Amino acid sequence: MKTCFKRLLATIDCLVAVIAVIGCVLAYLLSWPWKSRIRKRWSATAKGHPKVLLIHGFNAKEFEKRGYEFLLPFRNPWIQWTGIFDPINELNRDIHVAGDLSLVARRLPPAIEVLARIGFKATATIFREFHSVYRIADFCVAEKIGVLRAYKHNFPALRIFLVSRLIGIPFIIDITGNYELIRRLNGKPFYFRQLTKVPLLGRLAPALTNWLLGVPLKHADYVLGRNKNNYEHAFALGADVEKMSLLRVSNFNSAFNDFDPATLPPRPLEPPYALFVARMVEIKFPFDVIEAFEIAAQKLPDYRLVMIGDGSCRRELESRIAASPVTSRIMFLGAVSSETVFRWTAHASQSICPFSGYTLAESMLCGVPVIAYDVENHAEVIIDGYTGFLVPFRDVRAMGLAMIAAATDCEKARSVGLRAQELARTAFDKEKITAVEGRIYRRALGMPMTEQEPAPSPPHPAVVQP
Repeated sequence: MKTCFKRLLATIDCLVAVIAVIGCVLAYLLSWPWKSRIRKRWSATAKGHPKVLLIHGFNAKEFEKRGYEFLLPFRNPWIQWTGIFDPINELNRDIHVAGDLSLVARRLPPAIEVLARIGFKATATIFREFHSVYRIADFCVAEKIGVLRAYKHNFPALRIFLVSRLIGIPFIIDITGNYELIRRLNGKPFYFRQLTKVPLLGRLAPALTNWLLGVPLKHADYVLGRNKNNYEHAFALGADVEKMSLLRVSNFNSAFNDFDPATLPPRPLEPPYALFVARMVEIKFPFDVIEAFEIAAQKLPDYRLVMIGDGSCRRELESRIAASPVTSRIMFLGAVSSETVFRWTAHASQSICPFSGYTLAESMLCGVPVIAYDVENHAEVIIDGYTGFLVPFRDVRAMGLAMIAAATDCEKARSVGLRAQELARTAFDKEKITAVEGRIYRRALGMPMTEQEPAPSPPHPAVVQP
């Protein structure tokens, strides 16, 4: 009965969502005088202005807990001001991280929140995105934003594409994940999930998702793949190859780039430990890590497992740790500051990366041997036995055995870590990546190209304003 009710509600929701789409299109057409006026105003006052608005959802409380310093690498010396903007936040709040970097949160209207809570998720999503587009457009005109950037190629990319249709602003899209791969791993398309609950129509969801993901990419001024796998994913979705660039991750704490084994921070734990840093969500496979450690722990009595991060699986994960036969040897720290992550990474004996991005790069920069699943982009930088250890995807026993091998053959693990560090310092070189990013910004803004680089922006203490 409960399942039938959910299907019925999902069917009604999808039908109402269609009506909502029609209503939003009509509202868009009726707003033509406003659109024409605001487009002219942006062109006259903001076009070419070196200010960037990066559309990216965030939790202000979690960011505050981590410390705002980890956001400083989002700055670029060619840009006067960068704003990280969340148009559907829980709060209305401006947080000035530095003189040229701010977090901007705008609360979602309560009526849309109510729609989502009563089960009309698809309908709420339509109204949420429609409202977000006009909110972003208004902000771009008021604050003289010269270019938009989406940190993910899902909803943020769709929003800035629609804003660009409104006011003509150039936009850049970052590809930070392969959604087709993720869909095949968890069985859930990114868009149209309510449609999957409707009999027969659910089969259309994957094709519709890929179409909607591809629309902004086909019109973007630039598309930035964070690795070759993501780059190829964008190409498959229809991105113009002439507008694509490979721009690897570099937005991590500068301490990782400047890692020096001669000036290490205090050791946080005396016994040797394996480190797992990730969002605690299913797709990051935290339960695989625990199971692999239980295998390795039988041969490594002195080892500990340290888990850092937070997410939707936290409660289930804590229950799993409590039930583990080696529960006393597993430390779950939750969300911590970027400085704390660096301290634990710098002294780790090995880093476990089942499905990772930033953690993989940060561990390599610190010379920590990485054990990773052979999936997505891992094989681009992890050469098995040379710059890390690759094991077959979801082979938990192989991961456990690799942990044992890395712990018992210290000389090989050390050599692997040093080679990985050398590779990472080239592949994730912050200065070079920032220079490439600066050239992309200048092209998007129509700025003259010059070889003379501006002085980097100095760090500033974070100032929070309500």
